[in-house]
Amino acid sequence: MKTRMLLIVAAVLPSVLFASPLPEKAELLASNTVVAQYVGVEDRPCFGRTALCPDRCNHAVRLAKFRVLVNEAYEKTGKYGDEKAETGNLLMLDAVNDVPGQDDCVLKKMSELKPGQLVRITQNHYYADLGSVMAPIRPVAQFELLNGGTCAPLLPIPHNPANHDHEVMPLPL
Repeated sequence: MKTRMLLIVAAVLPSVLFASPLPEKAELLASNTVVAQYVGVEDRPCFGRTALCPDRCNHAVRLAKFRVLVNEAYEKTGKYGDEKAETGNLLMLDAVNDVPGQDDCVLKKMSELKPGQLVRITQNHYYADLGSVMAPIRPVAQFELLNGGTCAPLLPIPHNPANHDHEVMPLPL
């Protein structure tokens, strides 16, 4: 019985205790707070371009897609950083993997969404020292469900020539 309990605790502890904190050397470049509508999940496969593909490369991703309705707050602290998310842009968030500096409950909340639900998302853009490499990371600092679980009809995507995200994969209307 003790062995079984120890195995259960060992399986639960990594997700509770070892959630990736934000690296110590991380510079905030930009912050976007948007109200967005959940569109759905998109699976992007690995295209087999390295020797590690397809099973050890982490190229295949599952992305949660959100259509930006309103940008409530935007701050860019210097020359670099993400641009302001405009109405109609698609915001793509990793729906499976842990992002350093992001609370574990964000992935849980994303997995429970239904298309059409409205959320408020604050995403920060950092340039961080990850040990052997300096790289951008974009953790979600706030993820709040706005319409209490009721689904609204999906809104059409306004045409914006500067926004090419919607051309990658057409959205069902």
